[in-house]
Amino acid sequence: MGRPGRIVASVFLAMVFAAADRAAAQGATGGLSLGPVKLNAEVKAHFRSSKPLTFFFTLPDGSRVPATTPSSGGSFEISTVNLIATADFTPDISGKVEIHFIDLYNRNPTSSGDKVDVREAWLRFGRKYEAMKLPEGTRVYFQAGKAPRFSKQLVRRLESYGLWGTAVGRFEELGLEAGASLGQNFYVRAQVANGNPLFMRDTNALAGDHGTPDRAPGSIDPSVYGTGFPIIYDTKATDVNLSGRMQLGFGLGTRFAGENWAADWMGWYFTRDMEEAVPIKGSFYQGDLEFLRGVGGVSLPLDGREKTEYGFNLEARWGRFSMFGQYVYQDIAGLVRKGYEIEAAYRFPLPGLFASGDTPVINWIAPAVRISRIDNDFTNPPRYVAPSFAWDWTKYDLGVRVGIIRGIDFTVEWARHEMRRLSGVSYPDEFLITLRALF
Repeated sequence: MGRPGRIVASVFLAMVFAAADRAAAQGATGGLSLGPVKLNAEVKAHFRSSKPLTFFFTLPDGSRVPATTPSSGGSFEISTVNLIATADFTPDISGKVEIHFIDLYNRNPTSSGDKVDVREAWLRFGRKYEAMKLPEGTRVYFQAGKAPRFSKQLVRRLESYGLWGTAVGRFEELGLEAGASLGQNFYVRAQVANGNPLFMRDTNALAGDHGTPDRAPGSIDPSVYGTGFPIIYDTKATDVNLSGRMQLGFGLGTRFAGENWAADWMGWYFTRDMEEAVPIKGSFYQGDLEFLRGVGGVSLPLDGREKTEYGFNLEARWGRFSMFGQYVYQDIAGLVRKGYEIEAAYRFPLPGLFASGDTPVINWIAPAVRISRIDNDFTNPPRYVAPSFAWDWTKYDLGVRVGIIRGIDFTVEWARHEMRRLSGVSYPDEFLITLRALF
């Protein structure tokens, strides 16, 4: 985390301690309040079981190295402790700061990445209406800071990510965003941002290790985490970069809603010129063009430096049924890939299977299914350092989330991969149980 991030974290922690003192003095419970600011904490604990899998591939110098599951077998883990501050200073001025500690499932490389990260820090003027929420009329907003890309799926029914949820826009971006609701049914979005650098990560819970000290060239000793089977993705934002290679984004959408249903469709487009090299914390590899060019003179077949992606989102709700769908077409300096992601869930309310004091326990259950697919229209040259970049993937996620009491839920899910290599299909499957508590 850079200096701006450390400053935000320090200010935020001071707010937390001040609010805690005030809450203790007033006998408050639950989320803490400090004037217009509400403070919450979130903890996630897991049991993860990852299928062991190993492939060997040849580097340009002729040496053979393994690609392995980042951490195979079963493991109990606390993946993250999050502190969240939301503020509504006035009906038209709001903000949010969210800081993650540990952040195991987002660190990349896993063993040497940042263990404290400012995930969001933004201030908004005006009202932004998210998907399927009808505004009162024409509204305009302006937002500055670190925030999710406006094309991102904001509510996941499972704890895991799909393939495109990982590949494009997984992490928040530093920049400016503006938008308007044109009456109740149409809206526009625009963004100018740094654009998060391209890097690589496994598609399951752990990103794996790439370019860590134990993997120095000529002395590879993967004693902590394996590399996994990485795809190209947008990694975490770097500090403010004014080099001129800014990302531009545009979106146009329409939405409708009735008493028991709602639907939202948005088309979007993002473009930027990639940097020659972007430092990646904890890795000797660098992001953007540098890592796409590989090692030992064996590069992917690049053409220029422009990175563009366009697609559309469809989000809908009908009674207790909800779904999110996304189509993506991406061109990374001539490397084209495309595909889709669809997630659906149904929430069954329960009367409380039993009581703890006056509190009903087990109040709802929500089974969910997700399918995502990436098809690559390029191939890796022989002895390229990361052959999995060009493999076609299909990922099936099946799971169920159970609401225990307000603020505490339990999710069980299974990921089924079809990883299509030239020599066959492999299945780096994973089973994940998550206990989440929001205070």
